[in-house]
Amino acid sequence: MTVSHNSGEFTKRRRALWGGLLFVLILLIVLFAIYFYTSPTSIIRFYFSITQRINIGDAGLLSGVPCVSPCVFGIQAGETQLDQVSPLLKANGISKCFTEPSVSWVLISCGFSRFNVQSNVHTKIVNGIWFQPNTSISVGKIIKKYGEPDFVAVSHDKLLEGSTIQIYIYWDTNRMSVVLPQIDGDIYVIEKATEIEEAGFSDEELYQGSSEIEFGPFYKTWNGYGAYRP
Repeated sequence: MTVSHNSGEFTKRRRALWGGLLFVLILLIVLFAIYFYTSPTSIIRFYFSITQRINIGDAGLLSGVPCVSPCVFGIQAGETQLDQVSPLLKANGISKCFTEPSVSWVLISCGFSRFNVQSNVHTKIVNGIWFQPNTSISVGKIIKKYGEPDFVAVSHDKLLEGSTIQIYIYWDTNRMSVVLPQIDGDIYVIEKATEIEEAGFSDEELYQGSSEIEFGPFYKTWNGYGAYRP
């Protein structure tokens, strides 16, 4: 009788355990379904950020490997032909790319938009390269290598929940730009240690230099490290 009683208790506990696990699983599925229904884009972005991940290091921005900027993985804006891009990327171990055609340009994007090459649809020549480095790169290191920038752009948005501000920094000599992370507020303080979010190079037609722009609330001269506002 004792053995039968213990066996019955064990069976009950096992059923209770499986019932609890099944309840938790169903709850997680329901919560996931609700979250996906309310915010499908974030789920999709998370999935692709995992499955399409690539590592481009610093893309040669500081290291000069495999080629010195404005060359990036053997590609240079204003010189490289569109049909050379994919072979060069594959030769440097960059895959998971897709091609997106448009009326005026053709985009080759790799690693869920971590590395991008744009070509003029008519000339079939690359006119823009931009990427998000996998390694940490500060503004101070960029300036140490490339010298003082020529100007910045201050993007400022006022929303109901508050204001956001973002800085773009430009070098005329090599038609380079870097993007700093967007932050909350109305003032952006650039420090040597401020990390960049994105870097890019353009051809002569696509790039607008300091002699072609109008300085004001958006474009401003580079005044060194410190505070920038619209």
